Amino acid sequence: MRRLCVAALVPLVVGCSIVDPEDREELRRQIASMPSSEANEYKRWYMKWRAQRWLAGKDPNDEVGKVQCRDNEGGLWSGWYDRPNKFLSVEDVVNCLVKKANSTYLFCAEEFASWVVPDAKKEIEKLLPAYTDIECKYVWDFRYEPEKVDPKMVDPDAITPDDLIEALITLPGPPPGWVLPRFAPLLCPLGAGPGWGCPPRPSDSFPTGGEPTDPPGGDQP
Repeated sequence: MRRLCVAALVPLVVGCSIVDPEDREELRRQIASMPSSEANEYKRWYMKWRAQRWLAGKDPNDEVGKVQCRDNEGGLWSGWYDRPNKFLSVEDVVNCLVKKANSTYLFCAEEFASWVVPDAKKEIEKLLPAYTDIECKYVWDFRYEPEKVDPKMVDPDAITPDDLIEALITLPGPPPGWVLPRFAPLLCPLGAGPGWGCPPRPSDSFPTGGEPTDPPGGDQP
């Protein structure tokens, strides 16, 4: 394996990076050859990670989606109308992603709709005559429709081995509860941290990238 190592400011400490395309290709090959169940787990994790990063730049109070209903009393359907306080916010989705294992952007919206839509219908049933037909549905805000967001948040087929590689090396180690993958050593030259079983990086000892320096003014008498 050919690597290019550049001496750092700290004596005897070097930082290495992969420059041989075959090195990264081997990592791609191992990721691509994972059993489908394992690959799906990694892709689902990636969609969650990608959604968290994408939503981090949005207003927490933005409306991702809402519940609309209509009723039919006497043979005539009303227009669709919003139900008060029956909406999904960016903050709600972020909380879902953080708190629920294996959650994704679509999962969080579907889970919200699964209980809020029936709840909205029951509320209206209490207000209208018993013979009234009622329909309720979840509606995306146009800015947050699955077709409008980052495709890699919602489509596992859009995720490549390189996407997984770049995401994994940003983490201090495997996600909680995960077994260290067999390809973990191949992440080390790319800058993965000790949690992946990699040796400490120079930046772990010297966060600024260089040797510690004396305080201004030098030694004190």
